[in-house]
Amino acid sequence: MKNLGLVRILRAGSSALALAALTVSIPASAQADDAVVETKEEIVNPGPVEAWGLEPTDVQPDPAIRYGRLGNGMRYAIRPNSTPDGAVSMRLHVDFGSLYEAENERGLAHFIEHMAFNGSTNVPEGEMLPMLERLGFAFGPDTNALTDFDKTIYQLDISTANEERIDSALFLLRETASELTFAPEAVDRERGVITSERRTRDTVGLRNAIHQIDFLMPDALYADRLPIGVEEVLNTAPADRLKELYHRYYRPENTTLVVVGDMDIDAIEAKIKGRFGDWQPTGSAGEKPDVGKVDLERPMSFGAFVDPAVASTVQIAVHRPYDDPMDTIAQRFKSQLEEIAMGMLSSRIQRIAQQPDSVLLGGQALDGEFKWASDYALVAITTKDGEWERGLTVAEQEVRRAIEHGFTQAELERSIANFDTTYRQSVDQAEARATRSLAEAIVSNAADNDLNTHPAWRYSLWQSYKNQITLDRVNEAFRALWNGSKPLIHVATKELEGGEQAIADAFKASVQMAVAPPQDVAVAEFAYDSFGDAPGKVVSDTMIEDLGIRTITFDNNVRLNIKRTDFEPGRIRFNIAMDGGVFALPGSDFGNIVFFQVAGATMGTVQHSAQEFNDILAGKSAVIGLTSAEDSFVVSGATNAEFLDLQMKVSAAYLTDNGFRGEAQAQWNAVLDVIYNQLLSNPALVFQLKGVGAITQDDPRFTLPSKEVLGGVSQEAFREAFHTNASDAAVEIAIVGDVDEDAAIAAIANTFGALPARKLEFVPHSEEREVKVKDTLEPLTLYHTGPADQALAAAVWRTADDGDHRTEVAMDLLKEVVAIKALEVLREELGTTYTPSVSSDMSDTFEDYGTLSVSAVVAPDDIDRSIAAIPAIMGDIRDNGIDADLLTRARQPLIEQHEAAKRGNGFWLGVTASAQRKAERLDRARQRGAILAEVTADELQALAKQYITPERRLDVRVLSDKAAQTAE
Repeated sequence: MKNLGLVRILRAGSSALALAALTVSIPASAQADDAVVETKEEIVNPGPVEAWGLEPTDVQPDPAIRYGRLGNGMRYAIRPNSTPDGAVSMRLHVDFGSLYEAENERGLAHFIEHMAFNGSTNVPEGEMLPMLERLGFAFGPDTNALTDFDKTIYQLDISTANEERIDSALFLLRETASELTFAPEAVDRERGVITSERRTRDTVGLRNAIHQIDFLMPDALYADRLPIGVEEVLNTAPADRLKELYHRYYRPENTTLVVVGDMDIDAIEAKIKGRFGDWQPTGSAGEKPDVGKVDLERPMSFGAFVDPAVASTVQIAVHRPYDDPMDTIAQRFKSQLEEIAMGMLSSRIQRIAQQPDSVLLGGQALDGEFKWASDYALVAITTKDGEWERGLTVAEQEVRRAIEHGFTQAELERSIANFDTTYRQSVDQAEARATRSLAEAIVSNAADNDLNTHPAWRYSLWQSYKNQITLDRVNEAFRALWNGSKPLIHVATKELEGGEQAIADAFKASVQMAVAPPQDVAVAEFAYDSFGDAPGKVVSDTMIEDLGIRTITFDNNVRLNIKRTDFEPGRIRFNIAMDGGVFALPGSDFGNIVFFQVAGATMGTVQHSAQEFNDILAGKSAVIGLTSAEDSFVVSGATNAEFLDLQMKVSAAYLTDNGFRGEAQAQWNAVLDVIYNQLLSNPALVFQLKGVGAITQDDPRFTLPSKEVLGGVSQEAFREAFHTNASDAAVEIAIVGDVDEDAAIAAIANTFGALPARKLEFVPHSEEREVKVKDTLEPLTLYHTGPADQALAAAVWRTADDGDHRTEVAMDLLKEVVAIKALEVLREELGTTYTPSVSSDMSDTFEDYGTLSVSAVVAPDDIDRSIAAIPAIMGDIRDNGIDADLLTRARQPLIEQHEAAKRGNGFWLGVTASAQRKAERLDRARQRGAILAEVTADELQALAKQYITPERRLDVRVLSDKAAQTAE
């Protein structure tokens, strides 16, 4: 019933402080009999107790899941699901990860995962990916794998399933489970790929996380068993060592197969039995690892990670003895109390962070486990650069305040309201759960023997004990979480005068200060129930029959487009576009866009701050904030029928009465250093932000400005321009999903439709759309601030805008051809990179502007041959054309992705969003599939000859500034 803590530690941090705690008693009303879901059909599927041999508990498993176990011990779970139609997802889970490795095997669990794509008994090396591509699987989106500390998971997602694809997927998973060959020459070729991946992942964030883990658990195995491994082992381990390790743990009794989707589960079960039933293990079984111990008697300790690119963070943690309880209703009630308590502490920290003068950028409280080692509670806070001491004070005192004084009734009521809405909506939207998500949910419990349940049962359980969630119980649960080891305090910062002693002095000084009881904050009355004297009237109402899009115009010229679908029952997606965007604002376009991304929610409105909105919207499904594109201001998100009217009120307030509050500017100023330094430490980001746009004549809209320019971005400079624009700018709204059309029309009529008259058409912004590119493109060298062993080789070609749809689709297909070739050459043949990145971006905003780029993170010694290989790949396509098999491998995944997209609301929201102002582009939704099927190899070669030429190419090298300093 707990998550493996490492992933969350890697992202967050750790926390501390502990006092005594009381045992939580479970109310009688939270017992099983009060939480049974009535089902209309007799349950015929074997459950996890009957099929997997789990101990029975009072938790009711999802009756739609069929569990089974083969005679060899392999387990499987099958669940039907039809969102989206025709899709099937498979997950092969092996109880084996990096914690199982010996010292001379560090990194080999992950190496084995790589070898799944490099030869098996029945699939020669280099043939698995082409086979998958011919069937319509794309490497990455549909075909992937991951190695964690305690597991390895292989995934296959079939967007449009048929018998051939299902049989092929099961065949390949069986090959992976038992038939990998580990040919020595194949192993040697893969070494460079894996060391490249290790190099790519060597970020300041990862180095900080490793330091945190080692600090938290110096006597445990975790920090020494990161899945990526160590170069000495990766470069020298013989093939036989990988093969022996593979057979030791890739065994039927360690394996679970999950299949979810739109299929006949009887037929799938028969196929699983036929494909995996004869699998027998090879050799002796491996043992469960000894991960070491966490010293619960360790004295209070302090750790520091110092790096010029790291964000300033503070973490305080305590350990408790490791516990892996059974999945029972009593345990779920206990976990619910803990989740509420830690959520309320997180909310307090966020409230502090949103104050105009706060040095905090954010924070959260977490509880979880380091599997087999310890349970933990932690609080993690990110601060402005150099403000770790004030962040530490907040972290220590807020934990202590909650321990000494508890939470307030108002905080608890807000939390319960939010959970009530979440549980209720999960029932309403149960049939909208995506097949991929369900497969992930089932496989996530495979190793822990926890039970997957239906949303209706979880809501029934919530209802049974909701009234028993008292302030006393929550406060007791919080104190119990923090009743463990002495605090462990970790700080990450760019500079630290005084070292760990400075951290100890700051912590001890904070502990000496008394903390006052928390004060309830009154919830403001919602100020945006009216937007005009009367609701807007519909003056135009038509239907685009073949697309099912209803287009409406109100008497004030606001436009509304509605598409009702059944793809996501109980869910509504929306997009609101108001003319303007950064084209309507003074100053740096690049900086203004980033400003809105960072602070768009925190701006609040004239009447309410962002925090007031959060309080007002407790228990309701509505999002706050806005973002900016080049030519429009946008609010986009999801809600449901119950809260659609409220969502439109909130969005109308943000777009027409924006507050540009001081806390937004403060947040921007505080986060700028963190964002900028992290961007510059990553070679791939440096290329994207400075290299691609270098084909322009130094147009500041296409390259990352200096920190000084970004630091000068001020909302005061564009406040007046924004409000002037907002007073009458054209607005187009799209609503897609499980929507009552009359209710949607009424919601818009009462909000955007009630506003004063507005422009009907969006302003062309013709001058702003012009871009001047360089006539001559000279090779460019850029520098990043990350490790010296990271470099990037890239090339960018000037293409065009997306005005011609067939050309745009063909360029997407050409991009996939290039991606396959780049993977074969740069990864498989040269072994210089983990995964090349290929992108085609034909602008729909700027005239005659587009790029095709290929980039690869490499070792500095490999940069010259990688730079040379990229244009050679393109030259081969341009000069020699594309054979039929390569075209099929590139085309088929794109066709499958397009067909799958059309069965989802995300695709239709994109189509519907501009159905009136850009009606001429609706044909793109109608024609893309046909064009993908029609485009010929000759067309692609002609495009390569037109655009992918030496004179249109910019070569880019990105080197570490540390390497440059060494060279000097």
